[in-house]
Amino acid sequence: MRRIAALLIAPLLLVTATACGSDDSGKSGEPPAVSGAADKKPKIEKGAGDPPKDLKVKVLKEGDGATLKKGDALTANYLGQLWDGKVFDNSWDRGQPATFEIGTGKVVKGWDEGLVGQKLGSRVELVIPPDKGYGDQGQGQTIPPKSTLVFVVDLKSVTSNKPEGKVVEQKNEALPKVGTNTDGKAPSVTIPKGDAPEKQQSETIIEGNGKAVGKDDTVQTQFEAFLWKDSKPLDNTWSQSGIQSVALKSLPGWQEGLAGKKVGSRVLMVVPKSALTAEQQKQFDSPVVFVVDILGIG
Repeated sequence: MRRIAALLIAPLLLVTATACGSDDSGKSGEPPAVSGAADKKPKIEKGAGDPPKDLKVKVLKEGDGATLKKGDALTANYLGQLWDGKVFDNSWDRGQPATFEIGTGKVVKGWDEGLVGQKLGSRVELVIPPDKGYGDQGQGQTIPPKSTLVFVVDLKSVTSNKPEGKVVEQKNEALPKVGTNTDGKAPSVTIPKGDAPEKQQSETIIEGNGKAVGKDDTVQTQFEAFLWKDSKPLDNTWSQSGIQSVALKSLPGWQEGLAGKKVGSRVLMVVPKSALTAEQQKQFDSPVVFVVDILGIG
């Protein structure tokens, strides 16, 4: 259930000033040359010489859309590679862009500093030194410690980061009660005592007025999850990774519970164990309660 592009998730960090870029592609320490049409998968050359010690930001194509602000939920395509040219992440090959909250520490520092202030529709190259990337720790097997990262990012759109619609009265006492706040914080969830319903339940808490979700759509969402048993918390994007892109076809319980719901809605789902993925069924011995804010499609 983690963000598809999990390599960009970082601990909360303070945002500092944006560094400037350079037009000297291919020179030692400067952003590597990039080829390929905007909105298509780019090719980034290997870095030349020693990598720069400071963040480098180069606008390859300037868009004419709105300017990105701190806290915006940016939907973007991107390719990321190491200074030596080894690609470690690429949204184009996955066939869909990803959504990230920008400027608030939910992604690596180089993204926060380099993308806030850029315009939608732009293609931006970022060269990110270790102290604004993954530092001395690296990231898994793909990003060694003290790595310089090179990204090309196409800034596609901004999504609202909160539900927008009409609050619906919660009448079913057998289902969890969900908060209706729209202040950017996780809603409260109170799970009743007793057995969970045997069949999947889906209840609209806030009814949005946007486009209806199709069963094969990818939704941009904030969500939290609990085991029904003991109300054990499992996940919470508000306090962890921020907005995620989730393909409904990969999660049968979500596909059943969210298809037909509208963008802007907050939805409660109680998903029985039989409707969880095989991996989830191995991990959880109880139905799972999800509260999902549907923030966008695509």
